[in-house]
Amino acid sequence: MSTIFRKSKYIFLLIIFFKLQISYGQDTVLSLEQIQNEVQKNYPLIKGKALLSESSGLNVENLKVSYLPRFYANGQVSYQSEVTGISLPGVDAPKAPKDRYALNLDIEQLIYDGGKTKSRIKVEEQNSQVEINDLEIQMYQLRARVNAAYYGIQLVRKSKLVLFDKQKTISNRLQQIKSAVDNGVVLPANLKVLQSELLLIDQQVQELNAMEEASFSVLSELMGRSLSADVKLKETSYENELLLSANLDLTQRPEYVLFSSQKSLLEAQKELIKKDRSPVITGFGQAGYGNPTYNQLKDEFDTYYMLGAKISWNIFDWKSNRRKQKEIGIRRDIVETKELSFTQNQLIEIGNETSKIKKFNILLEKDDAIIELQTAVSKSAASQLDNGVITSSDYLEDLNKEIQAKLNKEYHTIQLQQSIAEYNRIKGI
Repeated sequence: MSTIFRKSKYIFLLIIFFKLQISYGQDTVLSLEQIQNEVQKNYPLIKGKALLSESSGLNVENLKVSYLPRFYANGQVSYQSEVTGISLPGVDAPKAPKDRYALNLDIEQLIYDGGKTKSRIKVEEQNSQVEINDLEIQMYQLRARVNAAYYGIQLVRKSKLVLFDKQKTISNRLQQIKSAVDNGVVLPANLKVLQSELLLIDQQVQELNAMEEASFSVLSELMGRSLSADVKLKETSYENELLLSANLDLTQRPEYVLFSSQKSLLEAQKELIKKDRSPVITGFGQAGYGNPTYNQLKDEFDTYYMLGAKISWNIFDWKSNRRKQKEIGIRRDIVETKELSFTQNQLIEIGNETSKIKKFNILLEKDDAIIELQTAVSKSAASQLDNGVITSSDYLEDLNKEIQAKLNKEYHTIQLQQSIAEYNRIKGI
């Protein structure tokens, strides 16, 4: 009996635990900042940064091999029809053998290259940084998609609340019209107009549900986890007056980091080109076994070796190096031109969003007054409908104006928040 009791207790605790988990999942409130952070962490492109770093590390290690000695093993067997010899009357002079055998081990060691290898490593590291920064820009561009989906859901939900309020109002009015029709005060056609409007509201709600589901689908794909349509979204709030009066710093966007890394890469490439003119000093050695050895007149197998150093220097390149450096300068100018163009586009976008923010603030100031007036008009129309003075169509015309005024306020509120979020995104905040 006690065993059964203990098992029942464990089952009861498990049920409570799962209920708490389900309740926690359903009551989760997601903020825009949290969603943005999750998208940045879970989007597949984030793995590209690690892969690029790993690839660059391998290339750098390969470049560092230049500092290490190089070993070459080679062998040769040959026969030639003639060899060098000395012919003197009455003297049996030695002759080099016609068949040759050689097995050699050659070694080369870089002594001095004017810093070329170091510059190549710097170029590789800067090139990798440019590619990583380019990925970060692609990741940052996802913020606009997240903003659109997030505020799209907010707008849909606000619209549905207004429509539900309209649905409730018409349903209540419908009951009163039924009574008026039964008493012969109002024509039956007025009843059908209201019933038709309820069907239209239901249709509009279904369309909004589909839009909400599509936006959640976008967020789910970007975040890498499934989001249900009942997830709560935290409403954003911004101090837009303080925001617009703040210092306009445009250098926080990742594009500026890319421009900077591109210029650093060009500088590294320019330094490498300069050092291409430097002499290269290499030490070398050879050890071997064969016949003949370095003594060509000795016809027997023996060991041999040689040590030495060599220098290689392109003294005159017909100004090729200078032209390459000039070409690098032109490419740097192109990058700076792109940076200036990007800044100009930023200023244009910020100007547009600033105008929108000011516009929505002005509209919101008038929305409450419009709603109050339209509500009074629709209440008067409802009374006239109950008394048979106007038709349901006339009433719905005034009611729709009230509903549209309420929708406008919700639209303007969400659009203001979205414009401020876009303003921050454009600035790089």
